[in-house]
Amino acid sequence: MATPLNAAFPDNTFISLLLSFPSFYFSIDIEYTLFMKKPASNLFHLSGAKHNLFPLKLTSIIGHMEQKYSQITRLLLEHKDWVTAALLSDEMGVSIRTVKNYISDLNGIYTSLIESSGSGYRIDRERAADLLNEASQHIPQTNKERSAYVAIRLLRSPEALSLFDLCDELYISMSTLRTVMKRTKRMLEQYNLILNTSGDNVDIRGEERNRRRMLSSIIFDESQFSFFNTEALQDAFDEIDIDYITETINLILFEHKYFINDFALFNVVLHITIAVDRHRKTYAFFNYGEVLPVVPDPIYELARELCEQLEDYFEIQFHQAELDDFAFLLYTSISTLMLDDINESNLREYVGEECMSLVDSMFTKLQGDYGVSLEQEELRTRFALHIRGLLLRQKTNHYNHNPLTESIKASCPLIYDAAVSLTSVINGRNDYPPIIDDEIAYIAFHIGNYLEEQQAGKSHIRIVLNCPAYYNMSTTLKQKLMERFHNDILITNITSNELQLSESLSDADLILSTIPLQGAIKVPSITINPFLTSADAGIIERTIGQLKEHKKMNTFYDELQKLLDPKFVEHIDRPLSREEAIHYMCGKLYENGYCLEDFEKRILEREALSSTAIQNFAIPHTVKMQELNSCMYILINDTPMDWDSTPIQLVIMLCFSPADRQLFNTIFDPLAITLLNRSTVRELLTIHTPEEFLKVLLNSGR
Repeated sequence: MATPLNAAFPDNTFISLLLSFPSFYFSIDIEYTLFMKKPASNLFHLSGAKHNLFPLKLTSIIGHMEQKYSQITRLLLEHKDWVTAALLSDEMGVSIRTVKNYISDLNGIYTSLIESSGSGYRIDRERAADLLNEASQHIPQTNKERSAYVAIRLLRSPEALSLFDLCDELYISMSTLRTVMKRTKRMLEQYNLILNTSGDNVDIRGEERNRRRMLSSIIFDESQFSFFNTEALQDAFDEIDIDYITETINLILFEHKYFINDFALFNVVLHITIAVDRHRKTYAFFNYGEVLPVVPDPIYELARELCEQLEDYFEIQFHQAELDDFAFLLYTSISTLMLDDINESNLREYVGEECMSLVDSMFTKLQGDYGVSLEQEELRTRFALHIRGLLLRQKTNHYNHNPLTESIKASCPLIYDAAVSLTSVINGRNDYPPIIDDEIAYIAFHIGNYLEEQQAGKSHIRIVLNCPAYYNMSTTLKQKLMERFHNDILITNITSNELQLSESLSDADLILSTIPLQGAIKVPSITINPFLTSADAGIIERTIGQLKEHKKMNTFYDELQKLLDPKFVEHIDRPLSREEAIHYMCGKLYENGYCLEDFEKRILEREALSSTAIQNFAIPHTVKMQELNSCMYILINDTPMDWDSTPIQLVIMLCFSPADRQLFNTIFDPLAITLLNRSTVRELLTIHTPEEFLKVLLNSGR
């Protein structure tokens, strides 16, 4: 049995002991202990042979450690082999010394959890996985976590909560709770909800539908790490059978020949789970507040069947407004399995004139700005159906969540930017709420492959095939190569000896020869078999990948040099907001004759669509490229700037003329992806000239 702390340490000596421990062991709020009317000794027990200190409600040290310790554990788990401190430093955005301190802290609690050698660090995978699993439920430690916790408690509670009870649950003082409540209040205001405090109690005032929207949003954000693992949702609603809800939805849709993807399914399951949970508590009558668009009869009957089964299973009774809401949710989330019945001739009738007009405008913009033509009938049909659902969700502010939004923004910046550009077509046509980032990411799903193929087509590797003339051997080999690599190569010439070969290398990237070459040739070459074996194909594929990346980066650096100007590489050291930084930079570009007078307005309009901040840098630009001259403005601020709640020190503003639209497409992706390396950004914070800027990027790309 655990021994109470006051039994082991009489009087108040435990306070001195508590203060002598590193903050890593626990982040309990000492102020809570000193000022709340509760004996601190009741908060802790000594347990186990080692007599470690644990708050009663915590299951493991990782469960209540700061996020940085959990982060380094996850990073080490992602690698099966040794990981260097330098790599961990870059991934976490901290110094190598700090990484070593974190690892020392972890090993101080869990002996030999992380092994070290000259090759770096390696974690005990089984133990680490168990620790992280135990940590899935823990007491929130940051004010952001605490605010989400308080919001969920208030949203799910049928009555007001005691402020003192919340302090007890979170192990914080009243003054700390007041800070948390201010943040919670701001969160609630985003959903038109009011935080009401009366004496020592607090509750939420506002419409039931807004409560559900906020609860859905918070739980979704909390469960993104394990998005398709319903265990996270089951943990949040332990009294509700999540598997039954999921299976019932899938079975009904299958029987009626409808399809729902995993992303939409999670949204629907979460929505219904919250409704069931609210019915098990006392809550205000659900009223949507607005007239929903008419839902086709077959889908409405499908929603009615779903409601009836859920009512029987959970012994609840949904209201008419909830049935209407479920029907609309399904209408905007599911697709018919009989797509063959929808074609170009009846698509406009099926999705509506407004939707089809927008789709046509979006495809025209994609063609003009990115050179991508989406003419395949099936693609147009699926895209139009998606936009129809999006317009319905936009009109009712009933958006879908997307767990991959931040990943797409970071790893596929040009594709995401193209989706933002298409979104501007919709936002410019109506007065409905602006489309959120999660929905923009869904548009990126639809256009991503085609935009990627178009970009890849610009980097074909030019090959000279050297093959002795023997019957039709060279023709057959060429045919095999094109069948295998037609998306990646252009065979510019076929030669039969080295003399011919030496005269055909002016624009070659690679030589493929069926005989060993004797002379000194500067162009990379691979000796292959005349019959193109699988081993040959593997070597060629790897080499093509390396050459394409090298070619892409060379083009990137060449184009960057055209955009850099010494007067637009600037260091400052003063506090600025995002708007102030943009105003300052746009003003200087306008004074120097680079942009039009409304450039700042259009920069802010693009920011309103979706923030251009990525990780710890920002690349502000406009949707439409229509400036007088093209350039890149690099602003480094020694004082971090608040950019949509993200601290930013590096801002690279892009200014492009209409003639250089394709130049933007060429440099945007590699620039953003290169800057994802945190050590690269740290080095860039020290540069003062265009030459230094290029040198840092060049070293980063090696």
